[in-house]
Amino acid sequence: MSEKVAADFLATVTVLEANIGLFHGGVRDVYRVVATELRKLLCDGKSTLLPRVFVDMRLHKFHWTHILEKTPSLAEGLQILLPGHLEITNGKAHFRLLFAPTQEQIDLEAWLEQPLLGPDLSVRELIRSVADKEGAHADPRYNDALARAKCVRYAADESHLHCIVGIAEYLLAFMRREPLQVVAGVPLRRGNDGAWERA
Repeated sequence: MSEKVAADFLATVTVLEANIGLFHGGVRDVYRVVATELRKLLCDGKSTLLPRVFVDMRLHKFHWTHILEKTPSLAEGLQILLPGHLEITNGKAHFRLLFAPTQEQIDLEAWLEQPLLGPDLSVRELIRSVADKEGAHADPRYNDALARAKCVRYAADESHLHCIVGIAEYLLAFMRREPLQVVAGVPLRRGNDGAWERA
């Protein structure tokens, strides 16, 4: 079982890295593949990979979560949140999530419940909606989460494309640099470059 966990994790990382490269190369539709892999890593019920790979993984709190916790009244009437900033370099857009200035880390469940593109649209809801409605299935209609996400645009693209890829980029960078403890029995180790590999 631990061998399969390691193999699934390494495969997901490889698929994410490859598709992020394609996305930035102009193949925008691969955000659907990225969302499906994020679902496997972060929010796939009892099959969620990250808790089976790392002990007590905690991720950085978003800037907007920090602001809304300090001043909850700001959420009243708020329709849209911009969870990061978009940089345009040489005509190419690159989105980066913004995090709380405290650099506070929160547990995975709390991280997934943070608002992303609006006060009522969580990280979990966006990932699962894209993975289920656009990635693994081709449903005839968008659900409410995707309909709301499509109302916000970053440059020429719908915002949720960049948010999905931004989440994946953050997660990959986080796993490379943070001191993470592997679950006992899972045959993984960190290589010299920070990348995870089979032990």
